Formats: sequence, C-alpha cells, structure tokens
Amino acid sequence: MTRKWRIGGEFIVRHAGMPFDWLEELGAPSDLLELADEVIRREGALLASLATHFAGDRAAGIRADVLHGRIDQLPRSAGPDWSAAVDAWGEALTQYVRAYREADEQVGKELRELLATAQVSEAVFLSNPDAYRNMLQPFLAYQGALNSRWRRVRRQMYTYVQRFCAKNETVSFFGPMAYGTVGPGDDAQLRRDVPRTRRVFLSHWAARALALAIARDSAILPHLRFHRTSRGADPGEPILTQVLPGGTTLRQLIHRSGRPAAEVARTLMKLVATEHLTIGLGGGDYDLDPLTTLREQLAALPAAPARDQWLARLGDLAALLEELGEQPLERKVTTVAALETRFTEITGKPARRGAGAAYADRAVFFEECASPFTLTIGADLVRRWEEQLTPLLEACVTHGRATQAAAAEAVRESFAGSGQGIELNLLEYATRAAAEQSDSTSTYQATYAPSYPGEDWRSELAQLIREANALDGERYAVIDLCPAATDVAGLDEAPLVLSRAHHHLLVDSWLATMHPDPRRFGAAAAAWVARRAGDLVGLDLGRRNKGYYRFPGREIAMRPLSWTDEGRADLLKPEDLRVSITSDAVTLRDPDGRVVTAYVPLSDFVKYAPIAALSHPQVLHPTFRTATGGALPEVVLGAVTLQRARWRVPTQTLAAAEPHTRFLGLRRLARDTNVRFLFGRSAHERKPYLIDLASPLAADLVNHITRGCDEIDVERMAPGPDGLWLRDAEGRRYTSELRMQVVGEGGRA
Repeated sequence: MTRKWRIGGEFIVRHAGMPFDWLEELGAPSDLLELADEVIRREGALLASLATHFAGDRAAGIRADVLHGRIDQLPRSAGPDWSAAVDAWGEALTQYVRAYREADEQVGKELRELLATAQVSEAVFLSNPDAYRNMLQPFLAYQGALNSRWRRVRRQMYTYVQRFCAKNETVSFFGPMAYGTVGPGDDAQLRRDVPRTRRVFLSHWAARALALAIARDSAILPHLRFHRTSRGADPGEPILTQVLPGGTTLRQLIHRSGRPAAEVARTLMKLVATEHLTIGLGGGDYDLDPLTTLREQLAALPAAPARDQWLARLGDLAALLEELGEQPLERKVTTVAALETRFTEITGKPARRGAGAAYADRAVFFEECASPFTLTIGADLVRRWEEQLTPLLEACVTHGRATQAAAAEAVRESFAGSGQGIELNLLEYATRAAAEQSDSTSTYQATYAPSYPGEDWRSELAQLIREANALDGERYAVIDLCPAATDVAGLDEAPLVLSRAHHHLLVDSWLATMHPDPRRFGAAAAAWVARRAGDLVGLDLGRRNKGYYRFPGREIAMRPLSWTDEGRADLLKPEDLRVSITSDAVTLRDPDGRVVTAYVPLSDFVKYAPIAALSHPQVLHPTFRTATGGALPEVVLGAVTLQRARWRVPTQTLAAAEPHTRFLGLRRLARDTNVRFLFGRSAHERKPYLIDLASPLAADLVNHITRGCDEIDVERMAPGPDGLWLRDAEGRRYTSELRMQVVGEGGRA
C-alpha cells in the first residue's frame, strides 16, 4: 500500500445525552425471563414431536398455533405423549402470561417515573412540543388499564427514551456536543467537568420567513438594496445595468430609470425570482445570529414608523429567545408558546413545520449544548489505531472506487439517448439529472453500490484490500469509531468497531458550534485542501435545516445566491463549469478547463449517482450480505470490526396481536442471537431502533417496527453494554462514537 492513513488532531465525541443505564433498567425481572425461556423450551419439545403426529398443512397450522400461544386450538387426540407435551407447554404458558402482565404493568410504572423527571420531560418537549402536550402529559396523568390507544402512547414515549439513552445525536442537552483532541503520550484522559453551556438559535427557515415578511412591507422595500448575482443568461432587462456593485435601492432605481415605481418594483421582483437579483436583507445561509443581522440592517435605514415597528417586533423575538436558554420546563413551555404566537403574528406563517416532528429543524428555534465531557487521546495510541484501521480503510477505498464506477455507469445510461461525447455545463447537467431521477424507472432509483458475499467474507475482504494497491492517489474520509472498553482507562487495549466510513472531511460546520476554538476544529481539513492545488472544488449546497458545511477552498454555488456572495472570487457558478460524458468517464472541468473533482458535503448527495460520478475518489463502507438473507457473522480483521453481526428475522410472532406473544418472539430472538440489545430497521423506517430483547416495552415497539413487513434486519449492538467506556462522575454509562477525520497520504497521484 502506498497510502499512510492519519487521524486528525481534532475530533467529535458523539454520545447520547442520557445514561444507557436508564434504558437497561427498563428490562423485565429475572423470573419473567426464566418463565419465558421455559415456555420456549417446552414449545421446542412440542414442535419436535409434531412431525411424528401430523403432516402437511395440518402440521403447519398447528405450528403457527403453538408459536402464537393458541392452546385451545391444539388437537389432544394424537396420543398420550403428544397430550402430555401440550399440557406441560400449556401450564408453562399460563404461568408465563400471568407473570408477563404483572411485569408489563410494573415496567410501565418505571417508565412513567422516568418520563416524569424534569430532564426527560424537557427533552420530549424540545423534541416535539405537541408530543409533550398531547401524549406525555396525558399519559402521566392516566391511571387506568392500557387499551390499544394508551399502549400506542406508551410505545411512543418509550421510543423517545431509547432515543435519548442510546442514540448518538447532536441536539440540545440530550444530544450535547463533545470534542476530543490528540495529545502527547500513550493513554486517554477524560474530563467530566466541562461547563454545560446551552445556546438557543433562531432556525434558518424562520429567519428567511422574517426577511421575506420585512421585504414585503411597502414602507421598507424602497430602502432595501438589490444586488446582482451574475447568474444565468442575460435577460436583456436594462435595469440590471443600473444595479451597481454594493447594491442599489428601489428608490434609486426608480429615479435612475425614469420608469413608473410600480413597473420598476414588478421588474425587480421578477429578476429576484429568476435569481438575477437578490435583496440585501439577512445574513445569508451561514449567519448564526440572523436576528442581530436583521436588526442592524433595519437600524441602518432612515428613521420611520415602519422601521421602528419592525425593530420592536424583532426585539420581542430576541427577548423571548434569550429567556429560553436556562429556564425551567414550566416557564419554557410558556415562553415557547409566546415565541410561536409572536412569530406567526409577524410573518403570517406557522411556527412549526412537519408538526414539529423529531429528527429535523422543525421548530422556530433550536438549541445546542456543550457536553460535560472532553477527551484527549495520546498520539502513540492514535498511531496504533491508524495501523489497525489501515487495511480496512483500504478496503473502503476499493469499494468506493467500485461504487463510483457504478454511479458513472448509471449516468452514462441515463444520458445514452444523447449519443456519445456529451458536454454541458454543470447547471444543465444537474437539472437534467434531477428530471431523470423523478422517473420511477430511472437508474438513479436503484441501489447501484455493489455488495459482497457474506458466506465467504474473509476472501472477499482480502480481495478488496489487495485491489486497493492499484488505486493511486490520496483519499479522505470521516469515520465513526467505537472502542469497546469498560472505562476510559481501557481504551489503550480496546477492540474497535469501525461503525461507518463517510466520504467527508471535518470542515468548519455547525458541528463546531460549541467548540472552544471553531477555527482549530476545521484546521486539518483546510491544510489538506490547501495542498490540493485547486483540483478539488466544494459543492456549496447551502444550509439544510440547522446543518451547514463550509469547504475551505473554491466552492460552486449549488444554491440560490444572496447579497453576501457579491464579490466572492472563490465562489464559482455551476453554469461556469463543464461536465463531459464519454463512454469511459464522467469528467468535471473548472472555468479554466482544468479537470477537477467535487467535494460533496452531504451524505444524500454522496450517494446520488450524478454527483457521486463527479466526486473526489470516494472512500465508502462496504456491505457484506448472504445470498439467503440469513445470519451473517461479524466481519472482523484483527481487533477491528468492520460489520456487526446481522440477522434477517421473520416477523410472524413479533407482529402478533398479543403483547405477551410478541415478547416470546423477542426471547426466541435473544436465544438465537445470544445478545440482549439489537438495532432493528424495516424498509419503511428512516432510522433504526434499539430493541431490548428483555423488556416488555420493546414488545410494543417491535410491533410498530414490523408492521407491513414479513422480515426485518437486525444488527448486534456493538459495543454492547459492557463496552460502554464513556462514564460520568457517578459511573453511569453512555453510548458514544468518535467521529474522526482520516486522510490517506502519500499515494501516487
């Protein structure tokens, strides 16, 4: 191998915001587990004798009745041994069902106690105020037996708890931002006393709504500056030539053009709609304090009643946001309601998108929080990790190359009707590719990335590593690395799980929001890009909800331009770059005609074939599958796991009507996998759920996951509970992963 892989000096410690212990404590008592295991043992003996007494469809029907606990439907006249086996199984089942109902009620009480804590209640509220108001509070007040409605509410509340305790996310205090550095020495040191600072932000979409509302005010618009974007073909509108560098106001343009005010205003707004002009209001996509920007811009306008009225409105919002940071939950609920009401009064827009659903920037505000943890890992230990990871990262290089080749082939097939030797600008290319993607028969709808036979994963992995030797050039990736140790002192000898390899760099981004020195956070990426001599250009895709990424070099504006882009020499426009599609390559050239590759900041676009074909050579995580979809052992090289153990599980009993039957399905799965915790995902779920095979609460959760599916894929939790090294001052464990930049240097260009 010619590449030397190096881990960056700054990294992110992504961790759950609440202890995993809280989730683990919601398991069933040991006596219930013993009774469930006895039922499964008895049913095994019963099913083993099934073939000697019944055959064909009759045997299949009886088997289904046994697995679903339908004892009254079983025949008893097949002989004394069969009858005795049925009775023994039925007696065990009766005891189990009685114990299950008691345990289900008890664990439900324990869940209520956890949900009632200020910490969990506030987390539910910040995730989704409607869920807090319409589900959590009524559920805590409800005292009766659980019907189907209340079981659904309990399941949804349990889902929030497993998210807070087992998902490594980045949101508020229940997904705080933690950071790490590479330091001297050979060990790892963990601080647990970092001040837990919280910061409240106005959402990007809300800031845009405010700017649009201000611009619509006929008393304000004449004073706002219009700026040229130089985007698109010249529409032949003379007024464009009268818009000067630095912007020109509507009032000035009316005076200069001599045209009626209404006509000039209509023309300007049309030019804004076609992106030939932009209004100088707001701070653009990457402004973290848009309210301050808007207030400063308004304060600079001539004094007038409309200006003062808008300043007062924005002041109201700013005061409410400032109050939110450290308020207790009771006051926070009132403040959020006032903030949302005031926002709607000002803009005429709803204060939430998507009903405030979780996993997105849906509310009018969002909050980030500094974690109490910070980690320092010794450089000598990091060097050992680099050595252990190198062969697997090389396998990711080979898989990335194969995936990119498949993406380029998909592009060529999509453009095949235009003949060979196609050349068009990047804007035309992206527009046409998007139109192709909208067709359900498009090649872009398929999963084009190759997978590898799991039955012979050792030889497949070895082949991927060997093939990387022929792939020259430097590479980059961001990896999610999970050491497995009982505490931080054990990291020096910890086995590693390479959870994921992402084709990114740790550039300046929203992930550095709570970093003590955000410039240091992205310094390693900036230094590596600077050495590329301009052959790598970043796709500036703008802001996605709260997320943004700033490439430290030339960028291509794949987003609407704003007045803040005026005069940026490093910002290219997609119509100024050319894409060539030939029988053997898809090539991107910059305005000077040089071949360049694209840096892609968002995972969705890394996987999107038209963009993947233009990307810098990718480093991607390979997937191993079995031909039958059955059990797949861990894919391991040395002390590093590349792929966790996986199973494809039929949902027949997991989706049963009775909760106690579903729980037996979970216990069978625990017997077959020899683990307690699995991550499960069905085809219609966006994110995986953690399934506790020892908790009655998971019996309702798995019913939700498996609806409409004959099978689901499950994956072992790794590291498991015994390998959660991140502990607070009280010794409580947290799930975590180290998000690190790795660069493979020294490859022949």
